[in-house]
Amino acid sequence: MKVSTNWLRDFVTLAPPITRIADRLTLAGLEVKKVDQIDDLQDTVFEIEITSNRPDWLSHVGVAREISAVEALSLKMPLLDIEAGRTPPAGWKIHIKDAEACPYYTGVLIEGITETRTPEFMVQRLLACGVRSVNLIVDITNYVLLEYGQPLHAFDADLIQGREIQVRKAKPGERLLAINDATIELNPNDLVIADSDYAIALAGVMGGKKTEISDRTRNVFLESAFFDPGRVRRASRNHQLSTDSSYRFERRVDPETVDHGRQRALSLIKQYAKPGRISSPVKAGEKPILRVKQVHIREEEIRDVLGCDIKPNQVASILTKLGCEVKQHAPGSWKVGVPSFRADLERPVDLVEEIARIYGYDAIPETLPARAPVSLTENPRLKLERRLRNLLSGVGLHEAVTFSLISDRGLDEKVDLASAVRIVNPLHHGLHWMRPTLVTGLLDAVQKNVNAGADSVPLFEIANVYSAGEAQKHPREERMLGIMLYGKRAAPNWIDHSREASLFDVKGIVETILGGASEGGWKLQKIHKSYLTPSTAREFVVGAERLAFLGAVSPEVCARWDLKGSAYYAEISLDKVAGKAGNVVKKFREWPRYPAVARDLSLTVKDEVPCEALIKEICELGGGLIRSVSLFDLFRGKRIPAGYKNLAFRMVYQSLERTLVSEEVQKLHDRIADTLVRKYQAAFQQ
Repeated sequence: MKVSTNWLRDFVTLAPPITRIADRLTLAGLEVKKVDQIDDLQDTVFEIEITSNRPDWLSHVGVAREISAVEALSLKMPLLDIEAGRTPPAGWKIHIKDAEACPYYTGVLIEGITETRTPEFMVQRLLACGVRSVNLIVDITNYVLLEYGQPLHAFDADLIQGREIQVRKAKPGERLLAINDATIELNPNDLVIADSDYAIALAGVMGGKKTEISDRTRNVFLESAFFDPGRVRRASRNHQLSTDSSYRFERRVDPETVDHGRQRALSLIKQYAKPGRISSPVKAGEKPILRVKQVHIREEEIRDVLGCDIKPNQVASILTKLGCEVKQHAPGSWKVGVPSFRADLERPVDLVEEIARIYGYDAIPETLPARAPVSLTENPRLKLERRLRNLLSGVGLHEAVTFSLISDRGLDEKVDLASAVRIVNPLHHGLHWMRPTLVTGLLDAVQKNVNAGADSVPLFEIANVYSAGEAQKHPREERMLGIMLYGKRAAPNWIDHSREASLFDVKGIVETILGGASEGGWKLQKIHKSYLTPSTAREFVVGAERLAFLGAVSPEVCARWDLKGSAYYAEISLDKVAGKAGNVVKKFREWPRYPAVARDLSLTVKDEVPCEALIKEICELGGGLIRSVSLFDLFRGKRIPAGYKNLAFRMVYQSLERTLVSEEVQKLHDRIADTLVRKYQAAFQQ
């Protein structure tokens, strides 16, 4: 935005040099990007950068107010014509049919204009700000827009049908020939200004050609209104029309300047256009009010934020210069009335920022924090993630990073997506879901690597998954670890041979990770996931919490990703594991001083008998003399009947108090075997 310093001198005194004023404004947050000397106009122009939260700076009055605060100068406001006319225009009516988009609309009828020549000072000031002169009435509306920040629009009153102004939504198929000679295809969400017959302006954006002011215009209907910023922004974007008016309405104009801007325009029209008659304003609706009208601020809050003391009289003076009404509530405490043009001031910290800007950031001394240093502890989950990355990469897995948005490919909408978060306006066709699991993203990564020729794709990913929260609440995020094994488990070398990955590889990784999350161990139970083979899908449960699940990816899902081999997947809740791990106390056990005795036990049991149950049973029967039990062989087929399996366990007997004798060990070993045979209908083999 360009600001004329000649124009600013109407409101504040600018002491030379001008560049110093520009520097002071920039330091206070109103950035002056460039200072131009225009010799032809004998003017100096500031080119300033306006932030989106400060629409009050989009005017010479707003910039002058800032200068008055920064330089501690008095501010003189423009002359307003409060009593423009006492008689309302005969037969004229205003109807607001969309109060949400236009809560307040005013208009004045100006009749019998006799002068059409724009005064030279106005032409020069408009040119300095990059606006060309059109005719007197249009120039005055542009002049007030740049001076006060209030967009106005002037209609040729003789061309308005029915002496009626309607503020309404556009009708289906309605068109508007704009003043730039472009035909606008209106849509039903557009807000228009219409007469009794047709739309005559796109509200807040651009007027229509039909009622445009010309040199022959003698009667004018002057509009000044407040339009909803969002509606103006959408109309401007939809029709690719950006004007000085829409730029200001999009950022919210000051509701008070609706009247002030109209009064200022009438003052100029009365002085230079020499009209025969000006009516009293016709008004409809009510001015919007601020969400926060008053903010309470205390001296302690200023000190805590800025780290220095600012004198109470300086605090009151700065806020008053910025247009606030300051009343002392108590010693060191103020109640600050927020002006209508500062809708951004809602909290005490907003006022502290204003005080700091005008006081001068360079004037605030550098101080060390008075608060005593505190020791920082690492987030348990981040610590766990770092350890897992080292662990998983150490056993040959590669970390993957996949998209958070997924399709429903491979997932059951009634099972896997039942509590998932659906995207209303997806950025990419088909990606309608926030991922409830990491499995599909890792399958995409496996497919990409297989297509590139890889025969071994061991992957892991640490990322968030999402589920729908309770009513009226945000979706819930959970940090998860996904592990996917596909293809060969290890590359062949001279001493080892490669083999296909198995479910037990994934299970071993999960058990290693969960090993530090529970003192009492965990139990495995069946779980249903549509993308896992039912016979292999299991979840790890500690107490009442489900920490992880795993299984073989079903052949149907693998086929969807064109995978010929088997894939195995596990998913672990890192939030839950981190919470559990913090409660586990690691205990030291003394090294055994007495020798151990190993015995093997081979059993044939039904397939549905879990190995975990047998190991647990063996440990309980050992009476504290069994140090470890491990499965070292699993066999099916040939002499083993269908539906059965043969399991071979190695059991290590050891006492911490004495040396065990062979007869004692054998007797306990036989008793364990007999109990297992009886309880699990097992066939015992020596």
